Amino acid sequence: MPDWRYFMNDERIGLLIGKWIDGTLAVSEKRELAEWVRLNPDDERTARLLERSWETFEPREPMPEAMSERILSHIFPAEETIGDEPDERESTRGIAWLWPKLVAAALLIGLGVYWWKGYQDKVQLAKQKVTAVQPADLPPGGNKAILTLGDGSSITLDSAGNGLLASEGGSSVTQSGKGQLVYKAGQGTGSAPVINTVTTPKGGQFHIVLPDGTGAWLNAASSLRFPTAFTGKQRNVEITGEVYFEVAHNKQMPFVVKNGETRITVLGTHFNVMAYDDEKVMRTTLLEGAVKVTRGASEALLAPGQQARIHAGTGNVRVVDGVDTDKELSWKNGYFQFENESLESVMRQVSRWYDVEVQYEGNTRGENFTGRLPRNSNVSKLLKILALSGVKFRIEEKTIIVTP
Repeated sequence: MPDWRYFMNDERIGLLIGKWIDGTLAVSEKRELAEWVRLNPDDERTARLLERSWETFEPREPMPEAMSERILSHIFPAEETIGDEPDERESTRGIAWLWPKLVAAALLIGLGVYWWKGYQDKVQLAKQKVTAVQPADLPPGGNKAILTLGDGSSITLDSAGNGLLASEGGSSVTQSGKGQLVYKAGQGTGSAPVINTVTTPKGGQFHIVLPDGTGAWLNAASSLRFPTAFTGKQRNVEITGEVYFEVAHNKQMPFVVKNGETRITVLGTHFNVMAYDDEKVMRTTLLEGAVKVTRGASEALLAPGQQARIHAGTGNVRVVDGVDTDKELSWKNGYFQFENESLESVMRQVSRWYDVEVQYEGNTRGENFTGRLPRNSNVSKLLKILALSGVKFRIEEKTIIVTP
């Protein structure tokens, strides 16, 4: 009399076959399925269940090439005996025995070729779906900029450059291999200083040491315009975007940063200026020393930890106490830091650093974002974390599309 396991429900066996194809079959289930095939003399029934399981199976991801080769080797075994009995002490032998048995049953009624062709069609469809939904990832920004010399010629800067780039206006211009540009004023050259400009693109940042020893760090999509040597009563520079300064002290020659109608005057101090055109508020944050921020008739003197905010609509200077300076300098230190920021504010920063456009579809208004994320990861990792808020993202070439 046949073993009771021969009469197991077709639904149960179909489930086990589907899980085996899917790669999720547990060891105990492998043994259960192997035992059923061993006790079942009805090859047509086995083939029918195999076909039914595959017709309802959707690949979760394209099959690895190694797995494809392994299955093919089982369909056309070189030295295996299809009727080998399974050794229940070795689960791997049990599976090696199970697959030829199932395929042999399918081949008996002409399903082998149909099954394999169907598998390849499903894999191809899965590849197309994955390509459409998850295109190539986008890398983070890095050290890159354009140096425009006094004669209008330009030099591309990156992390790999090293050595003397130019000599003009009484200074030598040298690039190190660490994303840094260094100006050194010459002695007794008699040359009049000329104006140079360093511009970072979207997805770029750069560090410059000015002729007086002042350090300037440019965030993405920013610029710094300055003379090759400082003369006269002031050290004047002009910026766009976002720049952090560590100003060399010189009481006799104040350092003045200009952005449109705004002037920031310092003697020797550390501060950050964020003045992107697409932001509604210009922020000057003081870390140490003292600065005076002036916009028309409105002005304010800042102490460390304070921030001057100038709203585009009013033009008035407003001072805010107790500012988180770590947050303001997070871009320079290699990460994003958000504190109750809107999705639009977050995505403007993402757009500048990853050099992408951002589009919105539908109503994406939701909760504000708070958190700290590294800037050295591909954009997909950042978007996965942001998506935890319930907003969805997809990448199409150089555009991130945001949907509710």
